[in-house]
Amino acid sequence: QETWETTLEKCIKSIISIKATRVRCLDTETPGAFTATGFVVDPVRGIILSNRHVVSVSPIVAQAVLCNYEEIELVPIYRDPVHDFGFLKYDPTHVRFLTIPGIPLCPEGARVGQEIRVVGNDAGEKLSILAGTLARLDRETPNYGIGEYNDFDTFYMQAASSTSAGSSGSPVLDVYGRAIALNAGGATNSSSSYYLPLNRVKRALECIQNSQHVSRGTIQAEFEYRSYDELSQLGLSLHIEARLRLYNQESIQGLLVVKSVLPLGPADGHLASGDILLTGNGRIVTHFLDLADLLDNSVHNTIELVVSRGQGVLHQVKVTVQDLHAITPNRFIEFGGGILNDLSYQMARSYGLSLDKPGVYVAAAGYILGTALALRKSVIIGLNNQVVRNLDDFIKISKEIPQGERVPIRYYSLSRALKDKVMILHVDHTWHKFRMAIRNDTTGLWDYKNLGEPPIITPLLKVPRRLFSVKTDPFQRLAKSLVAVDAHPPYIIDGLKNSHSYGAGLIVSMDPPLVVCDRDTIPVGISAISLTFGNAITMSARLLFLHPFYNYAVLTFDWDRLESSGIEVHVAMFSDKVLKPGDRVNYVGLGGDNLPVIKKATVSMLKPIRTKETSPPRWRAMNVEAYKTSEGSLNGQGGVLADEDGKVQASWMSFSNEDERGNQGGEMGGLSAHLILPILDAIRAGEVPGVRGLDAELWTMQLANARLLGLPEHWLDRYQETENQSHVLYITGITDASSPCAGLLSAGDIVLLINGVMMMNVSDLARFSQEEELKMTIFRNGHELEIVVPTTYFNGQETTRVIGWQGMLVQDAYMAAKEQMQKEVPKGLYVSCCLFGSPAQMSLRPGIWITEINQRPVHTLDEFFDAVKLGNQKAESHVHVKYVSRNNGTHLVALRLDHHYWPTWQIQKD
Repeated sequence: QETWETTLEKCIKSIISIKATRVRCLDTETPGAFTATGFVVDPVRGIILSNRHVVSVSPIVAQAVLCNYEEIELVPIYRDPVHDFGFLKYDPTHVRFLTIPGIPLCPEGARVGQEIRVVGNDAGEKLSILAGTLARLDRETPNYGIGEYNDFDTFYMQAASSTSAGSSGSPVLDVYGRAIALNAGGATNSSSSYYLPLNRVKRALECIQNSQHVSRGTIQAEFEYRSYDELSQLGLSLHIEARLRLYNQESIQGLLVVKSVLPLGPADGHLASGDILLTGNGRIVTHFLDLADLLDNSVHNTIELVVSRGQGVLHQVKVTVQDLHAITPNRFIEFGGGILNDLSYQMARSYGLSLDKPGVYVAAAGYILGTALALRKSVIIGLNNQVVRNLDDFIKISKEIPQGERVPIRYYSLSRALKDKVMILHVDHTWHKFRMAIRNDTTGLWDYKNLGEPPIITPLLKVPRRLFSVKTDPFQRLAKSLVAVDAHPPYIIDGLKNSHSYGAGLIVSMDPPLVVCDRDTIPVGISAISLTFGNAITMSARLLFLHPFYNYAVLTFDWDRLESSGIEVHVAMFSDKVLKPGDRVNYVGLGGDNLPVIKKATVSMLKPIRTKETSPPRWRAMNVEAYKTSEGSLNGQGGVLADEDGKVQASWMSFSNEDERGNQGGEMGGLSAHLILPILDAIRAGEVPGVRGLDAELWTMQLANARLLGLPEHWLDRYQETENQSHVLYITGITDASSPCAGLLSAGDIVLLINGVMMMNVSDLARFSQEEELKMTIFRNGHELEIVVPTTYFNGQETTRVIGWQGMLVQDAYMAAKEQMQKEVPKGLYVSCCLFGSPAQMSLRPGIWITEINQRPVHTLDEFFDAVKLGNQKAESHVHVKYVSRNNGTHLVALRLDHHYWPTWQIQKD
């Protein structure tokens, strides 16, 4: 007599806990780590049964933890195109301390009222045993939502066992230790659980065991089960119903009805929604199993179906069965950091699309497609004015597009399939590989193939035309100095949140060609930057300098190409006059449509820009003042404030900031021209631009508060004697605890004199931008101190090198990251991003400092690169990573390596 105790004791040895990671977006699936369950169905060959959504259509890396806590590697070998089951495989010789008996499949053993046990990794627990009673054997398939994986054309079983995440793939056992169903899903608002019958699973397993192809057929039509009372409403005649009831006297009390037919599919024009299926190839079809047998055994052949349509009218149709595997993705391409695959049957069915000339599905946009806003769940149907039907078309067209070209792309979003969009795509292969991955069910990996490099073609220059024209209006001429600037950072570095930023730039020099814009537009040095002149021509630009404090960037571009284009532009001239509150100025800027905006304005004040630390740490302006106008923000993307002669007095720009909820925003203000000109003069003189400054943030303090802190009266009198001076400067924080000034200055210090000059405003620091050390007079804790403080040199390049390792982006710690480490800046490398589905995402998180790799200190990028290369050569499975978190805690993790999907790479500015 079998008991549950003896049965479970035997079966538990064959049930495994699965730890897996999807490493890429593909079709309906997204990357990330998850846990699940599987059970051994063939211990000799090492075959494990689990769900399709566990085995996954996308690439996965998986391990199994046995009941005795042995860990073994798993590789996926089969996933059904529709039904929720798949198989993984392990090497039986790698199981050293456990004898696995295996669990037999017994689909015919399921009965209503039968007591069952669901044994698995429920909710992430190592082992749980849930009891239940089978209530239904003919439930419709669960619906997981539009655009998600869904099972169809099968019955499901139902019981109240309250399974949850992690129990996917658990066996549904009877008291004899046989698997009678496979746990697949559950209801979120009840205790119901849904199980997949094992009839088709057993057939697939036998094919795999015999090294045979698992044939799967489809006519691109979905069926649903309807009972006889519903069939009579659809027009089923009484005499046919009587014959069918006599034929099926047991559990089947209905027939299959066509639910939907995909346009231009094999069944389109032959079957229609509401058709009642009666026979296939002369045999009565009353069950999903009958339909599956018919289709799976007739791939590439024609079948004859008899259906009842309308008021009992019988129709005989012939339909050619298609290979279901052929319309399930088994390859994808990596294009500019994004993922593309052929449109699948799952997606087409979900949205009612045709697979005849479907297009290419965007599983992940990445960098290049992101420039055209072709985001996930878009379908590309055209590229460079050519039709895209499949991946082969896309590859062929892409390989003909020269590096750096901008071409039209046509696509639609699946949420609005009738709304085509045409955008401009910037084909830039500088930052990511262009390659194809093809699934290999023998090794369980996806084999990569490089798709080559795009052609590099120097654009032909047109015949030069007149560049400058005579314009009497100085503001119209100045408007011709404005350009639209776009930046697309290819990586998430330096605390970036946005993949696209844009704003207005100003042409300030012809020889060399220079453009100035704000750092809200160019936040980091590693970016693909483009300039649009007169809304007529777009060309690439290159970064020359990022100011560490004052919120501006300097760019250069190809002046010869611009001149040959015939676009009329002008070089802005600067005024010697410094603006003061109350001055009338002329605002010349770009509106939201990149068209010029010209208006009068009044300068209302010159005020310090108050920004705060962000999360994640991101560059922010500090120790700078900006002009405000009585007219507010003046609208648009930015521009300049000019005098009556059209000479620039200030650059009107956006200063990035962050609100209490972490949402990125900004405020507009005018940056005085005298803060920009020194760098421009250095570049024009052929010098390498750079500035020196203090790693400290200064704010203003009212004289009343300074008096409360004990500032002597003679100092207060000196400030009060100065016109309109009602404040002093004090240090609100040190921005780099490792800098030379960190041990000399501290928060709360009142800065009185620098090199003998009385400090009135934060912008006064600009006059010392080339000094290697500063003689400072400060007031601290009731005492006046004289100190000499070294300055820090900033070359205006910031991050110029990034290493990709195991899905993390590693860089030198940047200024904003150092600022948030108040006590001590770790001697290590900063992790700015951990990509989904990578080993890094499993074990680490962004915002940490890696200090050691396998007990080897890594203080520089060269040391880090050498350490990880050494790990590659040793073919280690795990690497010990020591890191420091933001709260200065030291941690050690064992990082599981994956060199196949996450190879090591680096990019460095030349």
